[in-house]
Amino acid sequence: MIFVDSGAWIALLDQRDGFHRHARRVQGELLQGGHGRLVTTDYVLDEAVTYLRLHGSAGLVGDFRTIVTESESLHVVWTTPERFWAAWDTLLGRPDKRWSLTDCLSFVTMEALGIRTAFGFDPDFRQAGFKLLPEET
Repeated sequence: MIFVDSGAWIALLDQRDGFHRHARRVQGELLQGGHGRLVTTDYVLDEAVTYLRLHGSAGLVGDFRTIVTESESLHVVWTTPERFWAAWDTLLGRPDKRWSLTDCLSFVTMEALGIRTAFGFDPDFRQAGFKLLPEET
């Protein structure tokens, strides 16, 4: 399994994004099943939709919804109260980091599911001890 962060979703959908080319390269690996099932959270979807809505177009938001709802290889993990509070505890426990609550929820979810690799461009994943794809950008 591989966790898909909002930056990856945005880069895949928005050709103007500076990471678009890198994201498309990783997408090729994902389509070949190189990293197993794709996993994301409702909070990551929220973050990506909000960004696309504010910086992209309504068309991209619609395209994204189609991808999420029709993908057979994507599993959306819905936030439970327990995971939400664990993420908040992670945030409070690391005052030295500028992690968002969404980042912390991603980390908690990845730990709970045994996922060690994220597809995205946020170095916070590396700071939290996860592998990040693409490795070089």
